[in-house]
Order: sequence, then C-alpha cells, then structure tokens
Amino acid sequence: MAALGFISGLLIGLNGLAHVVLPAATLAGLAAGLAAVIFDRRTGLAAAALVSLVVAGLVTGLVEVRRAERDCRKSLQAGEEVRLSGHALSYLPAGERGSARLRPTDHGECVWVGPVRIYVDGPVQPGGRYAVEGSWRVSPQLADASTPPERAGWIVAQSFSLISKASRLQHPFLAARGALAQKLWHVYPRRWAPLAQALVLGQRETVDPETSERIARSGLAHLLAISGLHVGMLAVACFFLARAARVSVRHAHLATIALTSCYVLLIGAPSSAVRALLMILLWTFARLAGRASAPFDVLGLAALLLLSVRPWSVMEPGFQLSFAGAAAVGYAHREAGRMLGGWPPAARALGISLLMSTAAVLLTAPITATHFGRVAPAAIVGNLVAIPLLALAMPALFLSALLSSWPALASGPADAAIVLLSAIDGVARLLSSVPGASLDVSRPGLLPALGYVVLLILGAHALHGAWRRRRFILALGLIWAIAIVLPPIRAKFQPQHLVVYVLDVGQGDAIAVKTPNGHWFLIDAGPNIGGFDAGARRVVPFLRSHGVRRLQAWLATHPDLDHVGGGPAVFDAVHVERVIGVGRVTGQAGQIAVLRGLAEDSIRWIRAEAGARLGLDGVELAFLSPTASIAEEETIEANEQSLVFRLEYGSFRMLFTGDVPSSVEERLVLQRASEIEAQVLKVAHHGSATSTSAAFLDAVRPNLAVISVGRGNRYGHPAPQVLRRLTLHNVEVRRTDRDGTLMIEASVDGSWRLRSAAQSVW
Repeated sequence: MAALGFISGLLIGLNGLAHVVLPAATLAGLAAGLAAVIFDRRTGLAAAALVSLVVAGLVTGLVEVRRAERDCRKSLQAGEEVRLSGHALSYLPAGERGSARLRPTDHGECVWVGPVRIYVDGPVQPGGRYAVEGSWRVSPQLADASTPPERAGWIVAQSFSLISKASRLQHPFLAARGALAQKLWHVYPRRWAPLAQALVLGQRETVDPETSERIARSGLAHLLAISGLHVGMLAVACFFLARAARVSVRHAHLATIALTSCYVLLIGAPSSAVRALLMILLWTFARLAGRASAPFDVLGLAALLLLSVRPWSVMEPGFQLSFAGAAAVGYAHREAGRMLGGWPPAARALGISLLMSTAAVLLTAPITATHFGRVAPAAIVGNLVAIPLLALAMPALFLSALLSSWPALASGPADAAIVLLSAIDGVARLLSSVPGASLDVSRPGLLPALGYVVLLILGAHALHGAWRRRRFILALGLIWAIAIVLPPIRAKFQPQHLVVYVLDVGQGDAIAVKTPNGHWFLIDAGPNIGGFDAGARRVVPFLRSHGVRRLQAWLATHPDLDHVGGGPAVFDAVHVERVIGVGRVTGQAGQIAVLRGLAEDSIRWIRAEAGARLGLDGVELAFLSPTASIAEEETIEANEQSLVFRLEYGSFRMLFTGDVPSSVEERLVLQRASEIEAQVLKVAHHGSATSTSAAFLDAVRPNLAVISVGRGNRYGHPAPQVLRRLTLHNVEVRRTDRDGTLMIEASVDGSWRLRSAAQSVW
C-alpha cells in the first residue's frame, strides 16, 4: 500500500498535475494525522502515513518535471545540429550500424537528464569517451508532459570519434562490459551473437529486427530483457556453488549478494534487474536477521527504493512489466499452492506453472497494450516451454561468457547454448505463426486500464472466497456499466474534428486521415527501398497504436516505390475496403506488389479521375487531376499522372498534390484556379525544384505547407528555391525531416491547429 501510494503521487506529479493535487493531499494528510492523535486511532495514523507517501510522490514528481524542463531535449528542434562528448554505455561492433547510449560529460551550459541515444556506425566500446556531432531527431511518438527525457529523441551521428579508451580504474564495470561483449561477439556465430549478448549483458541493439518482432509476437519479449528470471537463476547458482564449496550459510548469502550486485552493475542496472536484486537483498537480510519477509512487502519496498532514486522509471514499460509480472506470479503461486495442494506432484507443478503464466499475461496485458499496442495470449503456453529452455540455456551462456577469453574452451558451452537458443527461436516462430497468438489492439486510456485491473482484482477476490456473490456481481456490473456508458457520453460532449497525420516515413509519402466519426483512410504508404519498408516499420505501427483495423480507402497517388512500396505491409496488417488510383498499370515493382496484394485479398480498385468525388462522415475528396485523357496516355510520366485532390471538411480545405511537376500545376491554375484554393498544402514531390511554382502558390494561397521528406536525402529535397518561394508567399513550412510526424486537427468552421512530434504542446 505504501508503494502504491507513492507511485500514485509520482504519476500525478510527472504528468504535471502536482500543483493541483498537492495542497489538497497535504491538508488531507494533516487532518488524518491530527485525527489519529486526538482520537488515538491506529487507522488514522495509517491513513496519515499513506497520504504522506502520496505527498512525497507528488513532490518527487514535481522536482523531476522541473529538472526535465531544463533538459537540452526540451529546447532542441528537429534537425538541429548537436555537439557533445561523453562515455558510451552500450556496445556496438565494428561494421554494424545501430543505436548506442551515451552519458554526456562535456556539454557546456546544456543539461542532459540521463543518457542520450545516438544512431551511429560501430565500433562503440562501453566506457570509452567519444565526441559526437550530428542532427537531432525527435521521437516518432507525439510526446507529452510525462515523456522521460531520454525517450524524447536521439542524435543521428555525422561525426563520431573516440577521444579516449575505457579506463578500468575510472569505469571498471563499463570497461568489463565492453570487453565481455566483444568476446561474446567472436565466440558465437553472427546469427546467435546478438541473442547471446542480449541474454547475458542486456545489450539488444544488435538483435535482428525480424527476430525481435517474431519473439514479441509470440509474447516472449520478456526473455530478451535481463529480469528477475536471469538474476534469480544467477543468485541461486551462486548460493549453491558456495554451499558446495562448504562455505557457511551466512557467508554464502553474503557472497551471493556481492556477486549478484556486481553482475547487475555490469549489465548497466536496468530497472527489472535492479528490482530482482533489491528483492534478493531484502529477503536475504531479513533471513540473516531472523525476520519474516512477506513477498509483497519485499516487492513494495523494492519499488519504493528504486523509484526514490529513479523516479522516471515509473513511466517505463520495463519497470511496469517487471513489477506487475512479479506481483502476478507471486499471487498466483500462493493461490495455486492452496488450490492444487492435493494434486499429484507432476500435475501440481504443471498447474501452478500454467496459473502463474496466465496471471502474468492477464495483469501485464494493459501495459503491453498501452506501450506496444499488442496483447499476446500465446505467451500463456509459450512461457511453459520457453522458460525451461531458457533456464537450461542460461548456465551454458554464463559459462561461455566466463570462458570467452579462451575460445577453444568456450566453444563447448556455446554450442550447447546455440541448440537451446534455436529451440527457443523455433517456439517463437511457431507461436507467432498461429492465428490469434498476438492481437493488435488500440491503446487504452487510463480509465479503461484501471477498470480492467479492478475487474481482475474483483475476480481474484471472488475466486478466493472473500466476496459474497451478490457484492461481486454488483461491483462487476457497475464497472461494466461505466465502461460502456462513459465513452459515448464523453464523445457526445467532445467537439468533432477531422485529423490529418503526415507521417514521418523518410523519403516518401504516407498520410493518414481520421474522419470525425472515427473512420480512417490512408494516402500512400511510404517507401520500400534498400531494405527499409516504411509500411511495416512506420505506417503499420502507427495504425496499430491508434487502434485502426479497417481502412475505408487507400489512395495510391502514383506507382513510384517511395509512395506505394509500403502498401503490401498495410494490406497484411489491416482490412482495406477499396483502393483508389489512376488505374494505369506501369509495371513498376511497387505497383506490381500492390496489384498482387489486391488480387490475393480481393480488394476493389477504383479509378479516380478529375471531377469525381468521394464523401464520408462529412469529409469529401474532390479529385482534380488527372483527366481521363491524361490517365490513358502511355508516354506521359508517372509523376504527371499523380492524383491531385482537395480534402474538404466544412470550411476547411487541404490540397494533396502527389509528385506532380509544374506543368500539371500550370494546367490546374488555368483550368481549376477556383478549386485549388486551400488553407493547407501538401507540397508536391517532397519539395523538388520542378514543382510548387509561384503562380501555383498565388492560386492556392495556403497558410501552411507540409513537406514529407527524408533526412539528408541525396536529392537535396526540399529545394532552396521552393523554400524561398514559400517564404515570399508568407507560408508557414513544416517538414517531417525536422518536425517528425505532423498532426493537423480541423474543425467544421475552417479553423485548424497543428502539432508535431517535435512539439509537445499546441
């Protein structure tokens, strides 16, 4: 209860609401304490203590928010140049490109709250001091007040140089981590080295994205995080090895604490590992002192200790999953032991394992849904197979790490570990291919998540027999009534808006539109070039995070790969009612893949021509180009056949131009000047010099121009002359390469507001 009180206050404080709640909470605490003194009631004293912890959480959150407001990441604009130096915290092998973490040490007057992530070419050695010059990139997620500073964005390194190597005296654990990671990289084959590093050192930067996605879809992602399972197995092994060496129980416990603490420091002390270490420390000290140690008291005290040092951890999925999973497993183990006491040993062990796995999946479901937009029921069964395999693999992995200085000796345990890792990967591959094993869900808000947890608690009490049936049914019905009635009531009183998302997909286009009634359609789907599939990597995660399962329409402006390359990934992820395009088959690779997907899923293809209109929920698309004659002309370039249409919602207008050149713009100005006027312009061809002429801008008269463009692209987009013309026409310019994903919210009266991933407030 103390931990929950502190966490409640901390969450309110980190969300910027401490100044509202703090006075009332302080008065409530004083009143409870005064009542306890006057009436000599222990319950009043307990209430005062609990309110005091809530106040402590509020104050801690308020202090952290004020500290984070001074962080460099709050003032940096997307694309802004950054120069700093610091010590590396993670390992990246030579020849690999990926992310690494750096703790800034020399940054002038700028403050960095915690490490910063950089995207760089290896090698990167933990403990080494590096100088970095690069451009700032904001997180693709739209940030809010409670976003930890470290998750606000990262640096794309353009210059990265080693200043000094890791010092074993100044940074012993970092130096040891880098040396061990490098040795593991050479002991294991390239296919398995990243997994070995992830399981031994918690370094997941080099794990193949396909492998990570497969493991995540099977619900076994927690196996790649250094958690209580890994730390607990190490602690048990240390204790029994010490006892086998005839060390006394007291000294065996102390040796276990020392070795486990060193290991947690070696891997960088992630929250889940620190939680396990704190629980082991508290349990061991209680045992040595001859005191009782209730599991939930140990868990709560571990949370209090961790959050007092790392307040932002409460917002991280690792902390939430670790403590929720531990609470679920502890509760299920206790109840299962009581319920299955008379079963045969083998059946009892299987039943307890199944109940613990089910409890962990059920309690962590709202967390995985909130952070990842996914729930994996397959984990209930997958844990029963994968965890024993991991328990067998961990000794082989640790032994290969200890012997990594002697590759010949390390090869034996490494081979054994590879066999077991192959089995775990096979389980993940099998589970991820089962329909319904992983469900993509919309991210719940705070109220649905709390309602879900309350339902679980009520159900657990009902099974335990602590609730009479009548009370349980009444409480259950009340919660369900609130859950059903509240959303439509809230929607009734909320103003209706049209929302347009210009997604950051690199050098390409992908724009999602949400109608006032919550229907969606998508314009293009981003590039699929050079191994980067923006459809799978950017568009589909965005749709999942917003709970999109059906698209009313997908508009393919033209068949170039940077616009339609991500289409097949979208078809695989969501149901598409219809595809709208120019109807001309060019034979380009991107279009062929799209046509194959249409044939496989029997999706309707609708040909759009100038003069056609499409209406939905008060939103209309008025198509302006190409005409029927241009669409059928075989010699004309694909860009000239791009769909041009105007989105209309009440008095709001937004013009979409695909990749049309200035020749099409001139024709539109001559033939449809009155139809192309709009408040917002999606700039043609990523800001190419061949588009966005002065005459076209005179006709459109936009207030805002949005440019979908990739950072550092080889085409030099957007062209300086285009930006100059937009400036001369007093048009505000927003770009995905600097601002990240853009969100335009429009009302029926024509008013609109803009928000970007680089801008956390309106």
